[in-house]
Amino acid sequence: MKKLEEYIVRYAWPIFIVTIAITIIFGIQFRNIRFEDDFTKYVPESDPQVSFYNSLEDKFSSFQKKSMIIALEFDDLFTPESLNTLEQIVNAVEKVSEVRTVSALTNMPKIIPTEEGFNVKEVVEILPQTIEEAQDLKSDLQDDELIWGKMVTEDGKATIVSISFFSTVDEYKAIDAVQKVVDPLKGNAQKVTYFGLPVITREMGNDARQTMVRLTPIAALIILLILYWGFRTFQGVILPIFVALFSSIWILGFSVVLNRPMTMISAVIPIMMVALVSAYGVHFMNRYYDFRHQLNGNEVIKSTLNWVLVPIFLSAITTLGGFFSLMTAQFKPVADFGLYAGLGVFFGFLLATFSLAAFLTIFRPKKAPTHFSKVDVRNSNSLINKILNFIYKSVTHRKKAVVIGTIIAIVILGLGIPRINIETTVKASMGPNHPITILLEYFKNRFGGSDYNYVYLETEDVKNPFILREMVRISKYSEQFYAFKDSSSIADFIMNLNEAVEGPGYKAIPDSIDKIGNLWLYAQGNSYIEGRINKDENASIVECRAEESTSQILNEEVQHMIQFLESRPHTVRVVPIDEPGAQEYLAETIVNDLEIFLNQSFLTREEVKNTVMSIVKKPDSEFIQLDTETAEKTAKGASLEIEDLGLTVSDVAQTLQSWFTDNQSVSLDQALVRDFEFDEGTAEYLADILSYSIEQVGKREKMNFLKSEVEQIVGNPLSDEYQFIFYQVLDSQVYIPDEEGDITVSYRLTGSPIINDTINSRLFTEQQRSMIVAFAVIFLLVWLQLKNFKRSVFAYIPLALTVYTSFGIMGLFKIPLNVATLMVASIAIGAGIDYTIHFIYRWNRELEIDPKNALFNTVTSTGRGMILNSLAVSCGTYVMALGPISMMRSFGALMATILLLAVVYTLFLLPLLLSICDRKLFLCEENNHHSPVKKEKSPLKKNKGAKRK
Repeated sequence: MKKLEEYIVRYAWPIFIVTIAITIIFGIQFRNIRFEDDFTKYVPESDPQVSFYNSLEDKFSSFQKKSMIIALEFDDLFTPESLNTLEQIVNAVEKVSEVRTVSALTNMPKIIPTEEGFNVKEVVEILPQTIEEAQDLKSDLQDDELIWGKMVTEDGKATIVSISFFSTVDEYKAIDAVQKVVDPLKGNAQKVTYFGLPVITREMGNDARQTMVRLTPIAALIILLILYWGFRTFQGVILPIFVALFSSIWILGFSVVLNRPMTMISAVIPIMMVALVSAYGVHFMNRYYDFRHQLNGNEVIKSTLNWVLVPIFLSAITTLGGFFSLMTAQFKPVADFGLYAGLGVFFGFLLATFSLAAFLTIFRPKKAPTHFSKVDVRNSNSLINKILNFIYKSVTHRKKAVVIGTIIAIVILGLGIPRINIETTVKASMGPNHPITILLEYFKNRFGGSDYNYVYLETEDVKNPFILREMVRISKYSEQFYAFKDSSSIADFIMNLNEAVEGPGYKAIPDSIDKIGNLWLYAQGNSYIEGRINKDENASIVECRAEESTSQILNEEVQHMIQFLESRPHTVRVVPIDEPGAQEYLAETIVNDLEIFLNQSFLTREEVKNTVMSIVKKPDSEFIQLDTETAEKTAKGASLEIEDLGLTVSDVAQTLQSWFTDNQSVSLDQALVRDFEFDEGTAEYLADILSYSIEQVGKREKMNFLKSEVEQIVGNPLSDEYQFIFYQVLDSQVYIPDEEGDITVSYRLTGSPIINDTINSRLFTEQQRSMIVAFAVIFLLVWLQLKNFKRSVFAYIPLALTVYTSFGIMGLFKIPLNVATLMVASIAIGAGIDYTIHFIYRWNRELEIDPKNALFNTVTSTGRGMILNSLAVSCGTYVMALGPISMMRSFGALMATILLLAVVYTLFLLPLLLSICDRKLFLCEENNHHSPVKKEKSPLKKNKGAKRK
């Protein structure tokens, strides 16, 4: 140690020059600091949930990962001018090189009726030219579930444009490129809003940078005022601050060298360093001024180093251990915070010892403040000395009061611990008035939200009727949850197509692969459909808009969805309806679907199933009434073919009615020859058409009868969305669960809110791991210092109370556990142990020199440094409460409070605990606390005495 002291004094100038040079080099790197707060990168890419989420970006162009949203507000969207503005914006954005796909109202698929049947076109192909046409389009789109309420707001005034970027592009540059082409084309749009994950992360990065730049000087100024109050000297005020600021500069420069971006959390490290690392300078200056009253020349520096180098080193090592324990966390922001903060503490140690000693050797202060003398401490009226005397008297003569107060605090804080909750939603993290939260609320109110969760399906062929029907069931079940609202999939479009082909009332999924294949032809080439299936057509997604709620609700809803998906059949085989057990299973399926759509279970489930079963078993022909109404419906169903033959629907309906009345005494084609003088071929053609139409009437009546029976059971009329269920009563084949079946499907949930849920599920685990590591590492370091297990355990009690207090305060004041606050316990362990180390180290040294006054000397000298350190650290950390981000405000306030209480626990409880080990010494000091203070021996005399001994 002596050689090191002499080395620092001898090479003061080189040390000083190297310090300044390193600071300048790292300071130049400031301009290259990057901020990145993509929460999908909070956990390692190897994480199964994250890697799966990232993999979907290449499979589906509609996947909302590397994407953004533009919201356009108009007085009325459905005017030629507004729709033209929208079209121009979409066309311009599609030409941006970074853009992969654009989804908007104009390129959504729309089924257009024609004289021959229908066509599928994009909305842009039928954009209106007059206000009347625009209002007709609006009326038409209001019935389209894929568009209305999703792409267009319910009031018809606003719409969104969803943009996805190529995976290799710089998202921030892509956002700027899109804004550059959109802003000049706003036209008559009243409001244009940009949003999406890249927009959020960029805003968070800007906030982080502003927090660092704006709050670090404020923290430094506050600490300057506190240090001036404690030291009353220029060097005592400035030097500890410069140690902390230099340490911060080194950290930021080092992050650039490592090419690791900063996050919202690590951006507060300069503030933390100003608060924490300045403590090393405070302790150095505190002891330096003690020796200035006794020694001269370089002996002051050497003696100061002799007394503070070891405790500052041990303090730095233990604090570094607390921070480095955070690197065991699997959350990137937490691990990065631990790395940078740990390095900052190490840099602070070097600066507060080597560099600060070198500086004071070169620029030695002319004098030291007089209030650092021991006589002044006993008699001074200064506030800090009064506090020190009060602490000393409390631990020597008011022990019971200290113990009782501690017990009361433990009981009160214990009430808060069970109330700790996890909350990582954007609103909770950013705060209700943050611009990001305001944007979220806007999208929630206008479009139902801006985040998406997905149900991923993988199978042999996504066009299989069973798969498409499962998509519909998933969509309907998910509607009850905040995190899975307003779902859409390719199944919705297929149902719309089926209704266009078969007529109103048939908005459902056919049971035949052939029928699905015919419908699929109309979907070819549409960007909406192609964006939701992969190129091999063996995977698809159900897209669900996620409305932000709370972390607890999100977790519960995700678990409900997982349970539902697990309960669905995963392997099925196709059997004809007349195979034994098929009709029973179909009836069970219809009842299950009713419960999914109604979101309730039937009290008389078996009775409902029997009712459905009785209808399933009846042939379609039993529901055909050979009357005038049936004749009219039949003729209307074949109207296109009838009109092609030059007939009217009413004429054919009259023929059918007569045929029914005559009890079909002749064949239908003969009746047509009789009434219309057709040739035999034409008559057979029309007869086949009409026979098919009669069958369709029977099917419709069977569906309607099932609907009426169910409505009687439910007690309410059922809307058109239930057509999906009733349509199944017409199935000619059934998909029955069978492990050896040839149709398999697997399900998986993903989405940005679900990644958040993954983070939530790990928070407590991460908290426990980092805290256990911190406790273990730091306890070993304390044990090595004290070389006494019993003393080490007692020394750890104030620290344990500090951690206990952090949890209690979180519960009592409803501070949620998130990626920031989970670090508090580990930081409290690492930073709080500093006070214990400085106190015990000084206590041990005083025992060797002046045992009768060891406690007084320790409390009044080292205690002053501890109090100044605590006030500086806490007040500097409280500055974070001025930041724009709610999560960091809570973290700063909690961290500051805990560090402030840590010194209280140490100064009041540690002497009592140590008294158990050194009872005789404390009794001696209690009897001697009014005696004059003996003159402290110089380090030289002490060493000689130690040799004689």
